[in-house]
Amino acid sequence: MRRFIPHRPTTLWLLACLMLAGPNVLLLATRGPDAEALAAPMGRLAQAIASLWTPAPSPLVAGSERRALVGVLMLSGELLAVLAFGFSTWRIVRRPPPRQRARLLALLVAIAVACDTNLGYVVSGQLGFWLPLRRALAWSAAQALLSGVVQLLLVALPLSGNDFRFGVSALLVGAQCALQFGVTVLACAAVRERQARLALAVVNAELLATQALLADTVRGSERQRIARDMHDVLGHHLTALKLHLDLAMRQPDTPVSAPLRTAGDVAASLLADIRVLVSRERSDSPIDLRGALALLCARIPEPRISLDMDAAIAIDSPAAAHAVFCCIQEAVSNAVRHAQAATMTIRLARDAAGGVVIDIADDGRGSAGAPHGNGLRGIAERLAQFGGDLLAWDREPAGFALRLRLPQPGAAS
Repeated sequence: MRRFIPHRPTTLWLLACLMLAGPNVLLLATRGPDAEALAAPMGRLAQAIASLWTPAPSPLVAGSERRALVGVLMLSGELLAVLAFGFSTWRIVRRPPPRQRARLLALLVAIAVACDTNLGYVVSGQLGFWLPLRRALAWSAAQALLSGVVQLLLVALPLSGNDFRFGVSALLVGAQCALQFGVTVLACAAVRERQARLALAVVNAELLATQALLADTVRGSERQRIARDMHDVLGHHLTALKLHLDLAMRQPDTPVSAPLRTAGDVAASLLADIRVLVSRERSDSPIDLRGALALLCARIPEPRISLDMDAAIAIDSPAAAHAVFCCIQEAVSNAVRHAQAATMTIRLARDAAGGVVIDIADDGRGSAGAPHGNGLRGIAERLAQFGGDLLAWDREPAGFALRLRLPQPGAAS
């Protein structure tokens, strides 16, 4: 199944930054700052710095040096702002801890408000992708309000010669703020749609893997039934036939013929073969747990799951195999729903005592000290039925890890 989640989100976000901010930077480099750019926070800062190093325009000085320095400072500031914006975006895509992500988003909002570019739309999209719905909408409303106030007070109001021009400017600023908020709404809708598709993919993977494990268990049960029927029907009839042939050969008045002796030997050999076959079919055959887990991991689109199962592990008890499968399935479901992880590893190996040890780790956001939920408690209860235990901890610098241990009973090499 093809992945429906962007394979290179960093490239996509940086391309969006370049497409929206690039034209403004290019115009600034070729034509210089216009009146609107000079009224923006970046332009005002550049003029304040330039006034400290160049003389003001006068009848003796044209002031071209100051204008040139303002242009250079604004172009340098815009380029640095775009680079800082791109670096912060790259850091957010790397899934930092929530507090660091909030600081990076605040920096992005500050850069978008300070620069005379369209980076505010990129920030609006990122808010919808990286924050929960309510927080994303709150952040987007705050960003739109802050951007609108700055545009009105610093840009629109000083450039308005009359009330009509200011009204038009206010209308344009309001439309821009509404559009930024709309981008966040669309991003949130896209995230919810992606989550729904991911949940559907997870349910489908769990269903197929459970079906494969159930089919293997049913085949084992059918073999057990056939072996039992062979023992109860063929075995008993052959035993009776062998006893009657032995009795016929022990009659004192009747000579033992060669065909009778041959029939007795064939019956004895056939009875021995039936016993061997029944014993072989009744012996517990390993459940194909590896195939079920491989199917589960391959069908999960996100996170990417790496499965490593020791070849010496073979669980012959259907109940134990089902418990192990359900525990791993629950761990994967928790990672998909809560961890926001990009990668996940599952490793099954033997310990020194011959038991099965399952290590599960992801690079998500971890539990942040929150108590165990119903999922982890369910895993611990399943393991406790077989004498096993569960350990869970937060990884450094980010992620969550589980260690499941199943003792020797129910598993065989």
